[in-house]
Amino acid sequence: MKKLSKLVILVLCTAFFASCIFDDDEPKWNAAEVCPEIGTNIYGMPNRGTFIDERDGREYKYTTIGNQVWMAENLKYEAPYSTCDMGEPTFDEYCNLIEHECDTKECCAESWCERFGRLYSIIKEGESHGLIDRAFADTLCPKGWHIPTKAEWEILIDSMKVGSDDGYDVAKRLLNSDSVNFYMSLNSLNNRNETRAGIDACAMSILPSGYIHGVTKNVLLTAFWTTSQESLSFVWTCRIQLGISFGVNNSRNSIRCLKD
Repeated sequence: MKKLSKLVILVLCTAFFASCIFDDDEPKWNAAEVCPEIGTNIYGMPNRGTFIDERDGREYKYTTIGNQVWMAENLKYEAPYSTCDMGEPTFDEYCNLIEHECDTKECCAESWCERFGRLYSIIKEGESHGLIDRAFADTLCPKGWHIPTKAEWEILIDSMKVGSDDGYDVAKRLLNSDSVNFYMSLNSLNNRNETRAGIDACAMSILPSGYIHGVTKNVLLTAFWTTSQESLSFVWTCRIQLGISFGVNNSRNSIRCLKD
């Protein structure tokens, strides 16, 4: 009953946020203008749809936002230096709290991969810090797609903002998945209340996919690779948690591919 009450509250809060996301004196953000579901994009493709990665036959969803076409789920291609093993005790907690149809830990690991994608290194020889292995990074996304630069992530974020002081929080809510059940389970898993369901206005369906840095494994934060080198040691990542920010790389991060 307690969980049901929490779920009802979260649903009502999400609906309330969707109805009052902007102040009355601010320009209104309009999904029908920024990311219309119907129509075709600059590539002549339907604004939303699916495509097949020829390498492994996996099907991915995509969505059009402005003049950009993004994969609407995290990359799952099995590549060197990649993993979807968050280790213990994360898997046990995940298996107990998050919806799946598994009886074994191995099945649970596959379920994790399907939901969150894999975590990758794009640094030379899979190191935690250093220079991007450009040739290797160019092989990770499906043909016709690439790992975005920091500037390309900023274009996406700017298209979801309205210019207010909390614009990054607004952008996060518009991009995050609207899966209330998932966020309720995730907060229970961590005994915290840092993550909230979004409204997924453009079908990007971003979920906290976590990151790995040495022995640190965080499942509350989403960290996406960019191909923008911040220094000789660090690469920029786009981080989505309480808001959206840019930080330097962890050992393993998620990848969202952008159409060339």
